Amino acid sequence: MLTILPVALLFITALAVYFLRFLRRGTGYAWMAAVLMTIITWGGVLALNWFTPQVFTISPWRPFDPGNADAIRLGWDSISWVYGFSLISAELAVLLTAAARFRRNSNPLTWATNLVLAGAGIAAVMAQTPLALLMAWVVLDSLDLLIVMRLSRAWKFTSRGVLAFVVRSISSFLLIGALSIQRVEGGALTFDSMFPQASLLVLLSIGLRLGLLPLNTPYSEEFPFQRGLISFVRLAAHTAGLAALARFPQSGVPAVWQPFLYTITVIICLYGAVMWLAARNEVQGRPYWLLVLSGLSFVCILQGQPSASIAWGLVMVTSGMGLFLYSARNRGLTVLVLLGALALSGLPFTPAASGWAGLVTAPFGLGDLVIILSMALLLAGYVRHSIQPADKFNELDGWVRGIYPIGLVLVILSGWIAALFGLPVGLGTGQWLPAVITAVLAIGIGFVRWRVFPTRMASLADNGWSGSLIRAADRTITNVVRLNWLYEILWFIYRGLRQLVNFVTVIFEGEGGLMWAFVLLALLVTLLTGGGGF
Repeated sequence: MLTILPVALLFITALAVYFLRFLRRGTGYAWMAAVLMTIITWGGVLALNWFTPQVFTISPWRPFDPGNADAIRLGWDSISWVYGFSLISAELAVLLTAAARFRRNSNPLTWATNLVLAGAGIAAVMAQTPLALLMAWVVLDSLDLLIVMRLSRAWKFTSRGVLAFVVRSISSFLLIGALSIQRVEGGALTFDSMFPQASLLVLLSIGLRLGLLPLNTPYSEEFPFQRGLISFVRLAAHTAGLAALARFPQSGVPAVWQPFLYTITVIICLYGAVMWLAARNEVQGRPYWLLVLSGLSFVCILQGQPSASIAWGLVMVTSGMGLFLYSARNRGLTVLVLLGALALSGLPFTPAASGWAGLVTAPFGLGDLVIILSMALLLAGYVRHSIQPADKFNELDGWVRGIYPIGLVLVILSGWIAALFGLPVGLGTGQWLPAVITAVLAIGIGFVRWRVFPTRMASLADNGWSGSLIRAADRTITNVVRLNWLYEILWFIYRGLRQLVNFVTVIFEGEGGLMWAFVLLALLVTLLTGGGGF
């Protein structure tokens, strides 16, 4: 039970926070309870790096199949610990910075939801069998949809939430298809014993979930509110896919598919990096941040370096959440957030340093150069978004000004802690040459950006010829490789079914509803008995 204790603590705390909000001064009690229990859970997860408990197994989970091959297993290993520790650190940072977002609907209900998401996300990264992963995916997808439906009354946001749910449901069905193939062939339902056909379906299901295969970003225009909750649910969903990706066997990618998948992924990374740099702010660019770093992790898998992919997933959560939570700003705090940019750079002795081993090899080819350019654009965009004006830090209450920076420091430094104790090479030197080239190129991009466009810190997409070029490229990619055509088909089916349901509802709720019910019942009886001349 020690294995799932962090998940249980988060769920119990979420329930307590939900009920504490009904008390007098319940908001303060709810926040204190959430923070204290999350700190305890954070310390417990940190300790699990040295005291690994036994794997939690539900087997046999089907009475008619007493075998152990289909067991649902949750456990802590090098992969689940890095991702689990980064998620609990991000959750603690959300709670510590929550007081700075009271005016943006940060309240006990959203804190309880965050705690539930943290528990589900940690359970997802602990999944060591495809069945456990499938169950965690379903829970996270359902929570994502419910949150979107609950928070937004605008149709454009609700429709995108439904689209995201449909795409991820397709991903889950692909995983179910892989499990079916594995079962028919008589193999065990584990990641390391997948047959080639099943492995390809698993890879495609993860790629679809991450928005890579094919390119899909249903949340291309993000919520202008709920920095903490929405950021966390996006990161948790992608982390659930990246943890499964890191467990993918090196022989699982068919050799004939590798060049094609590599080319597509590299192009998507470049596209996402450009859109990240061009976004008005970090909230609008959040889908592209997730897209690029998920793509880099995917490239590591294609190159046969699953351990290197963990480094990019780690900075996606820690550096990303440090920036997304940076809503109240001043110059002093910018230095703290720029530590996230340093972690992202992959320079020697930084969290992402070991990630370069899975991306590029000397001598550099065309794909390597595109990856380096994508990383430079991503890094330049991170710095650009971190120094843009936002809410005034000095306008916060005194106690909030004391707690808020702690949350930012904790989530960013947690990336360094996780890399030091959890990654195979720790904070090593990595490949210093591509990291240095990336850093120099990012500085050059920033210099040109502010030298050519020295006015206000606006989006690149709002400036002259560069904006026209970016918008044209975005439209072209949207029409060619995104899933917009699939979205249109799905919405056509949805609208047709909705009209049919409305029509049937009007018929049966009208004065002749009872008569139509008897007519349909008679027709059904006739068909079942074989009468009517059919």
